[in-house]
Amino acid sequence: MPKKTGDIGTVDLDRAAELLEGHWQAVVTEASVNPTVQYVGDDALREAIRISVSHNQVTYRFCLPVQLLGKLTDPNLDCLRLQKRKGDTSDVTGWDARSLASKVIARFNRRQENILGTSSDPYVGNPMRIPRMVRDDKSKKDVAGWNTLVSVLEAVESRDDPAFTEAVFREVLLEMFRRQKSLRFNYPLPPRISLENVLSVTRDFLGEKSGGDRGLAVCGALFDAIGIHYRLYAKVERARINASDEATGQAADLECVDDDGKVVLAVEVKERTLTLTDVEGTLRKGRQRKIKDIFFSTPGVRNDDKPAIEERIKRAFASGQNLYVFDFFDLARSVLALGGEPIRFTYIKQVGEHLDVWNTQPVHRQAWKNLLEGL
Repeated sequence: MPKKTGDIGTVDLDRAAELLEGHWQAVVTEASVNPTVQYVGDDALREAIRISVSHNQVTYRFCLPVQLLGKLTDPNLDCLRLQKRKGDTSDVTGWDARSLASKVIARFNRRQENILGTSSDPYVGNPMRIPRMVRDDKSKKDVAGWNTLVSVLEAVESRDDPAFTEAVFREVLLEMFRRQKSLRFNYPLPPRISLENVLSVTRDFLGEKSGGDRGLAVCGALFDAIGIHYRLYAKVERARINASDEATGQAADLECVDDDGKVVLAVEVKERTLTLTDVEGTLRKGRQRKIKDIFFSTPGVRNDDKPAIEERIKRAFASGQNLYVFDFFDLARSVLALGGEPIRFTYIKQVGEHLDVWNTQPVHRQAWKNLLEGL
């Protein structure tokens, strides 16, 4: 049952926050594995949700998450209601939507890089200072957009089915997640950063499995920093994670090129032990592209392949190709020590650039942000 505060009805905010986090984690996990997932079969309803979550007015973007979470927390509530009739103890469908908006949804929104906007009290304005949402409200600046919101909530209220409410709410969260993926995160840079601190946050960051996303971001950032500070090449070109080399046209995950577009060196990034098959494949691609210097960033070499890889490196050198196998942290320690604080700032900044530009899953971007905030 909803809690009571004087004559203003409100939902159980703690329960609402718990439901929100639980459904968000479920949606993010499923959508990360299956980008085509959907929770609502009705095309028109899904489109109405998409339009509403992407509306140019902040209040409209907040509306569906707030109203549906209220209904999900207490099915007795009317999700079109915004207020409770004061003094009417028989009114069990009205509720204080503004409190849920500011104390649960807005706080969650801030933790998720302000997907819906930066308001801390999204229902404070006149659009939501009404008892109940109705169609064709001429007081609204965008009546068509308002009617779109109403149509979604009417569909939920008319069905009055907790399972349907949950499905629509998850579809809203899915659109929020998709919106979040398109946003740039704000990564806080510390006033100073020591060599040990930068290596420590990187090690913590790589401690979580990511299917290669985190490893490629930090290695790409390191070689960005090398190019910027030591001027060994003009820029670093990177392949999208899990894209085939044939599709990208690259010989390796990273290609460091000069001003004329010639590849100075190529870098393969592995989050597992290196095998002879890895070496042979990259050598072949490098030879086709006439790339002389090839680096492998890897935590180690598979024991059974060590002698063969060492012999292959010798033969490659004799035929004109240089192969280097290194642990990321061994190289990073030397590079980031030699360049001092300037290169360390460049490195941590470029990690964020890689995470944003390559549209890495928000959970990995949030992890990097949280680590930097802890410095």
